[in-house]
Amino acid sequence: MANDTNNLPAVPYYTPVELVGIYRSFLERGKSNNVVWLRGVYLQRPNQNPQWAAFYDELRDVNSNVSVTLKINRQDRQKLKPNSLIQVGGLIELNPYSNGTIQIVVTVTRFEIVKDQFVTEQDLKRSEIRIAKTKKGFKNVDVILEDKLFRDERPKVALVFASTSITMADFNAGVNAAAVKIDFTEQRQSFGNAAVLAAFLRQQDTAHYDVIALIRGGGNGIEALDEIEVLKTVSEMKTPVICAIGHVGEELFMKSIADKVAPTPNGLGQYFSEMVERVTAKRNNSRAALVEEVKKQFQKQIEESNKKNKELLTQIEKMTKQQQEQTKANKENIDKLNEQNKKNLEAQQKKNDEALAKIQAQNKQQIEQTQKQNVALQKQLEDLSKSQKTTFDKLTDQNKQTNALLEKERQHSRDLERQLDSRPNSTSIYLIIAVIAIVIGFIIAQIFK
Repeated sequence: MANDTNNLPAVPYYTPVELVGIYRSFLERGKSNNVVWLRGVYLQRPNQNPQWAAFYDELRDVNSNVSVTLKINRQDRQKLKPNSLIQVGGLIELNPYSNGTIQIVVTVTRFEIVKDQFVTEQDLKRSEIRIAKTKKGFKNVDVILEDKLFRDERPKVALVFASTSITMADFNAGVNAAAVKIDFTEQRQSFGNAAVLAAFLRQQDTAHYDVIALIRGGGNGIEALDEIEVLKTVSEMKTPVICAIGHVGEELFMKSIADKVAPTPNGLGQYFSEMVERVTAKRNNSRAALVEEVKKQFQKQIEESNKKNKELLTQIEKMTKQQQEQTKANKENIDKLNEQNKKNLEAQQKKNDEALAKIQAQNKQQIEQTQKQNVALQKQLEDLSKSQKTTFDKLTDQNKQTNALLEKERQHSRDLERQLDSRPNSTSIYLIIAVIAIVIGFIIAQIFK
C-alpha cells in the first residue's frame, strides 16, 4: 500500500501487484481439497499437443455460455467425445492472473458420460463464431470513448432500439446527462427478423459511428438476437458493439461476442452518464499533471531530437570524411590515368612520327625514282624526236630527189612520146613505155627502201 499527495486526495490505495497478491493469498487459504461434481457440456480446446500428459478443455453450462476450465489427463480425454453432456468430479483451483482475472480450474479425477453429442449444430456454429471473434479480438469501448472525451471530442453513438421498445426513464436520464458530451443518434429496427436486422447492422457499420449499442428489454423475442446470421454480422463489424439486452440473469449468446455488455438498458444509460462524469473529473484533476507531463514529453522530445541531430551530425561528418577520402582517391586515380594516357599518347605520337618519316622517305625515294624515270623518258623522247626528225628530213630530201627524177623522167617520157608521135612504130613505143615504167618502179623502190 502506498500514499501519493501529488495534487490528489490523501487516500490509501493498492497497486495491481499488491491486489493480486492479496487475493492469491486469500484464495490459497480458502482452497478446498474436497471433490466436487459438475455437470455440463464438454468442449475440447484446439491447438494442443497430443503428447501432453494433461490438457486444458472446457465444461460449459447447459443453459448459458458460462464455462470453467477442465484439467484432464490424456487417457481420460481420449474416452470423451466433444460436445457430450458429462458429469465430472475433481478438485477446484482458483488461479488469479496479473491482469485481475481469476481462472477456475477443475482437475478431473473421475467422470460419467450422460449423453453423447448433446450440443446442436446451431451451438457448434455459435461456438465457431465466438472462437473467430476471440481470435479477431474485442474492442475496448471504454478506452475509445474515454480517449475522445478526454481530448474534448464528441463521440458518435448509435442507439439501436427494437421497434416496439419503450425507452425507460432511468435510461433517458442517463443518456440526457451524457448528451452534453456525446452525440447520440436513436435508431429503430425490428429485432424479430434476423436477415433484416443483420442487413441493418451492416449498414450502420458503414455510418462512421464510434460505438453502436443494441438496446432491448427482456422477455419473449430476444432469442432472435442469437440467430447465426445476426451473431456472425456482429462479430465481423468494424464498429464496437455494446449489448444492453434483457433483464439481469437472462443469458444470450450475443453477450459473449459483443465488445461490451451492459446488464440492462438502464445500466447502459448509467454507464454513459458515469463515463462523462469520470472523464470530466479526470480532465479537471489532471490539468496540472497533464501540463507537467506535456512539458516532460516536450523536454524528452527535445532531448531525443538533439540526440538524433548529434547522431545525424556524426553521420554527416563521417560521410563527409568518406567523401573527401573518395574524392582524393578519385583524383589520384585520375592523375594516374592522365599520366598513363600521356605516356601512351607520347609513345603513339612517336610511333606515328616514325611511321610518317618512313612514309615520307619512301615517298621521296619514289618521287626521285619517278623523276629519274621521267628524265630518262624525256631524253628517250627527245632522242626519238631527233631521230624521227633526221629520218623525216632524209625522207624529205629523198622525196625531193625522187620528185626531181620523176619530173625528169616525165619530161623524158614526154620527149619520147613526141618522138614516137613522129614515128609510127608501135612496137618501139611500147618498148619505150615499158622501160620508163621499169625505171619509175626502180626509183620508187629506192625511195621506200
